[in-house]
Amino acid sequence: MSEDVCTACGERNPAGSAFCLYCGVYLGWDQATAEERPPVRQSASEQSAVATQRSGQAGPAATLSTEAPSADPSPGQAAPVRTSQYEDVSGRPKPGEVACPQCGVPNAVTLRFCSKCGKVLRPTAFTNQKPSAVASQTWWQRLWDPKDRKARREYRRSLPPLYRWRRVITAVVGIAAVLVVFSVVGKNPVSWAKDRLYDVRGTLVAVDPVVFAGAPPQSVAPTYAAAALGTAPLDDAWATAWDPTKLAPLDGCPGKSAARGMVTVNFKDPVRVRRLDVRAGLPAANANRQLQFRPSTLLVMYEGRCSELQLKDSSDLQKLKLDTGVPVKQLLLAVGGTYPARPDAPQNLTALTSLTALSRPR
Repeated sequence: MSEDVCTACGERNPAGSAFCLYCGVYLGWDQATAEERPPVRQSASEQSAVATQRSGQAGPAATLSTEAPSADPSPGQAAPVRTSQYEDVSGRPKPGEVACPQCGVPNAVTLRFCSKCGKVLRPTAFTNQKPSAVASQTWWQRLWDPKDRKARREYRRSLPPLYRWRRVITAVVGIAAVLVVFSVVGKNPVSWAKDRLYDVRGTLVAVDPVVFAGAPPQSVAPTYAAAALGTAPLDDAWATAWDPTKLAPLDGCPGKSAARGMVTVNFKDPVRVRRLDVRAGLPAANANRQLQFRPSTLLVMYEGRCSELQLKDSSDLQKLKLDTGVPVKQLLLAVGGTYPARPDAPQNLTALTSLTALSRPR
């Protein structure tokens, strides 16, 4: 009888088997070439030896049958078809056989794979074995693991001296290149690094010393002093006359009008201002607070620029974000808008109780 030889394990399988009975490899890939080559003929002694070997492995029920059919089917009656030696036309397994759970074809109990569909019939220890769980570590755990650090240290020591020195030289050249770039753009790398650190932390300090003055000096209301803006909140801090009908255009702020009286903030050394802390109007405990016009808009002029800052109607300290962008020696402040005063006894004044300029630490 003709048989198909498995190209993976070399075992012989009955003709018509879709999968190898011993290793489960699909045999259909070689079907076209198998039909072209002549069937393998065996001598009587070879057939007897193969039958004896198969009967010893698979039992009596799995012995290869070498006998020819006893008689031809009668005319008009279809001959029974057996796709393999282990498949019964009735679909019921014989003694020593087991039905495939997927396609139902009977197979010998000693086989691991179905001869029809290749389904695993007899699970092995490898089939049910689950992959062992591998403990995963994060990159920082691997970085600080003593074993990994020791392994990396031994690896570095095992490298040739030239390779190790090459790494050091590369690092030095990289640092030198960074320093050259900073020198070309005109920045101190240490100051740049400190500024980035201050950006992350949001570190700001009050600029000192600072000199406050009225501009012009006669614009300051009586009993008030611009110099008091740099001290603790006082009732007699800076104030100037306010009349909404008599606002003057500002040369430094195109399209803006403000009170005639302004405040100049003078610094000893040029400084880049990052924020202004302001207390607008008189303190809350002062009975005259509601009688005056409290500032609602503050116009800040510096180096030909103008910034408009909005204020709340509150006596609390207000932190106004302001970045001059470049170091400046003077700020000029003007009141561009106010909250209305109490109508029963208004005072035509607008005041600032305290003013602080903040910048990065030097």
